[in-house]
Amino acid sequence: MRRLVMWAVVGAVTLGSATFGFANNNFIAGGGGLFAGFWEIRNSSGGLVTSGNLWAQRSGHCAVRLANGNMFLAGGTASIGTWEIRNGSGALVSNGNLWGSRNYGHSCSLLSNGNVLVVGGNSGSQTWEIRNSSGGFVSQGTLWATRWNHNAINLSNGNVLISGGNGSAGTWEIRGVNGQLVSGTGSTGIYLWSGRHGHCAIQLSNGNIYLIGGGPGYISWELRNSSMALITANYLWASRDAHTCNKLPNGNVFIAGGSWSPGTWEIRNGSGALVSTGTLWANRSGHNAELQSNTGNVFITGGDGANGNWEIRNGSGGLVSSGNLSAQHPSGHTTTEY
Repeated sequence: MRRLVMWAVVGAVTLGSATFGFANNNFIAGGGGLFAGFWEIRNSSGGLVTSGNLWAQRSGHCAVRLANGNMFLAGGTASIGTWEIRNGSGALVSNGNLWGSRNYGHSCSLLSNGNVLVVGGNSGSQTWEIRNSSGGFVSQGTLWATRWNHNAINLSNGNVLISGGNGSAGTWEIRGVNGQLVSGTGSTGIYLWSGRHGHCAIQLSNGNIYLIGGGPGYISWELRNSSMALITANYLWASRDAHTCNKLPNGNVFIAGGSWSPGTWEIRNGSGALVSTGTLWANRSGHNAELQSNTGNVFITGGDGANGNWEIRNGSGGLVSSGNLSAQHPSGHTTTEY
């Protein structure tokens, strides 16, 4: 039987073709358990910078880096109707209430105009809302399908691809900068090759979309073009759910952990072919992983099975370093590079 793992969704920073500087730090926040109200900042080598307390306890929330370098955090099991913004030093900038309740399994995506699209979640599964960079309410609406534990990624054209999730695991929809439905209707074209929740998705350098793992099949991947037409599909080296995926500087994809194969990683190229496999320093499920802008390494934090530690992997999967976190960050925490 599948074990339900609650994880958080971390948004990518994409504002059209603009490039924003990074401090090369990582903001690690919340997660289930005693330290749901705790945050810590670590640099790209894993070193502790500072730590503190959140305005509200959060687990299963979402987090995204804003264009000004602040972090926007929304919802979570202990604070389902709230948001807060933190700056690069961890200080509270502002906080407030969401339009809808967002328990867990929702997503946050930075839009090309600087606003944040908050989608779905266990307690608001068929709704979306948009917040500006100060947290203010902009608009809200209804999704084409019920979604939580889905995946949402920024596309190169400024739209957001929302795929899978409990409730509508076999479908996708694309939303524009104002939340409007761009594509994804009742036609057969919106159906995935395999139902997916707890999966990950990445847009490759050539514009294709790579969807990886997740239930109910857990062991498959599919490659789609920028119009979401299916190119090819096949099977992973290991079954994966609540895992992480990161696009490496060379175009390959690093896939790590998950509830079915928590101690393993695999690297695949842009065509889906297996490049290499290996073993993680610790078993991880519901963890987080962020590509470090200054090194090209992958910084992996916490998760069930390894909630008190981190590890860094290079572009070949090799272990660079590992160490202990200042607090336990099991599934439900977020890690955001800024």
